[in-house]
Amino acid sequence: MEAITDRFTRGCIAGILAGLVSSVFNLTAYYVGFAKLRYLDFAGVMIYGRKPTSALEALFAWFGMYMFMALLGAIFAYLILGITSKNYLFKGWFYGVIVWFAVYAIIILFKVPELSVFNLRTTFANFIGASLWGLALGYIFDKLDAKAKV
Repeated sequence: MEAITDRFTRGCIAGILAGLVSSVFNLTAYYVGFAKLRYLDFAGVMIYGRKPTSALEALFAWFGMYMFMALLGAIFAYLILGITSKNYLFKGWFYGVIVWFAVYAIIILFKVPELSVFNLRTTFANFIGASLWGLALGYIFDKLDAKAKV
């Protein structure tokens, strides 16, 4: 496979692939009854003003969620230039946690319906999911970046 030399594209790919990792955890936490909201519920409220009510709405919300993760991955790809290209895992984790905190803060500040009150278990599950996303983002971007430099 040929190396992807475009930084924006590498960031988008890393964001999406990292999203797969965190989504597995998020959906597991939801379906075992630990968390009350899925990531696609967040995306659905942002897109429709409510949680998805059909499989097609959920699928489109899921697509929107992954486009957001791609954007966040691209932002990370350029932020890392301004810092250093070392310790990708820590920087990815830190970035994921900061994004988690910012999303929660914005939802609460703007009193987004259906999302402005969280219980501890859902909040903790989403923190773990954001941590996994950030770690995976850092790891995947590091591998893509190293391959592009060869």
